[in-house]
Amino acid sequence: MMEVVKILKGGSLSNTVVIQDGNRKFVRKSISSKKNREFGLVRWQSQIRKLQLLNKYMPQSSVAIEQIGFFEDYYFYDIPYIDCSVNCYEALLDGESEDLIAEEMAILLSMMANIKYGKIRGALNIYISEEIRSPLKLALEVANEGRLMLSNSELNLFTDAVSRAVLLVDNLLQQTKEVEVSESLTHGNLTLENILWNKKSKKILMIDPYAETYCETIMGDVSQVSQSCESGYEFISNIFDKKEFKIDRYPVGEIPNCLLNFSGALTKKINRESWYSEANLTLLKASQFIRMFPFKMVKSPRQGAAFMLHGITILEKTKC
Repeated sequence: MMEVVKILKGGSLSNTVVIQDGNRKFVRKSISSKKNREFGLVRWQSQIRKLQLLNKYMPQSSVAIEQIGFFEDYYFYDIPYIDCSVNCYEALLDGESEDLIAEEMAILLSMMANIKYGKIRGALNIYISEEIRSPLKLALEVANEGRLMLSNSELNLFTDAVSRAVLLVDNLLQQTKEVEVSESLTHGNLTLENILWNKKSKKILMIDPYAETYCETIMGDVSQVSQSCESGYEFISNIFDKKEFKIDRYPVGEIPNCLLNFSGALTKKINRESWYSEANLTLLKASQFIRMFPFKMVKSPRQGAAFMLHGITILEKTKC
């Protein structure tokens, strides 16, 4: 008889649980077939396709889908439950070796970068248009409609910053029209919470990938890792969930040293790779905070505004 024994954090409006079926445990990720299809079902489906791709080329570092099905108004897929594992965010906070996890991460990134698709002109340009400019324009629209739960002073600050960012992005779009980007296999959503750390084997395993991207550059994955550690996205999200905050005061001073140390260790291990680009890292990291705005609007528009402003702060450091 199947029994839910643990509820896990689910992304993209999904429900993720550990199920015990006799002597076997597995993880089931389910999604509504009717509600919030754009940010739920579409992303759930893209995860399935990217999981299949990762498992084909990197079976030692990814999980295989065991079953896909539906129950009432929910679709689901099942993957193995990995004993003795936590996500890398939890592992670092628990005191696991920052350098060892960084070493395994660097190996993983290099392996994916070496599964090359070739150079494509225009992919970065489209990415900037869709993942930076479009969310910025949406932010201006909803701000003008009063949907952000901001005071008048906050609203003015927010709209001024977003307006400046739109002008900056328009300039970036002109600069990147002819830019070629080396594309390769990527995870697509490589946050610390989407990488498992096996405490026994001291190896990492990718979960919850993302296939809806306009530019398959490994620097996109690096930027998401940086979003998690250098900018402490998961940690800051927890702070925002628990107490009031000012949208223009991103609490970088509260990010744990273990995350910052890990960020430094990883950078040292990859910054001499031929595919590494500091300029692209800055741009893409900014995009990770800006592009989440439409999704944040569904659950927490005030957080969306705060993360948008942090992304704009990073964007203003971009040199293309």
